[in-house]
Amino acid sequence: MLKSTLIVIAVSFAAGATIRAWAFAFFAFLLVAALSVVILLKGSSLTEAIASGLQVLVLMEICYLAGLFAFSLGGHIQKRRKKTSIADRSHATGKRPHGW
Repeated sequence: MLKSTLIVIAVSFAAGATIRAWAFAFFAFLLVAALSVVILLKGSSLTEAIASGLQVLVLMEICYLAGLFAFSLGGHIQKRRKKTSIADRSHATGKRPHGW
């Protein structure tokens, strides 16, 4: 169970950076449904399968949002770095950059 949880976390975090929310919701629903069926086939009760599926779904959503936030933050940091490059600073100070 620990290995599958780590895989779910990694996939959800990566999905936050790459796919849209509706696509992830569809993917998460299918994955949780399949996981619940597997838990049922192993002999657990229906309530245990539903509870476990909901736990995994909540974990997936949290990791997706964390990946989305991290990807957005990285994009904003890159944008700020491009704005404050050496060539742009020369316009603010009136001095030419080296090599001109």
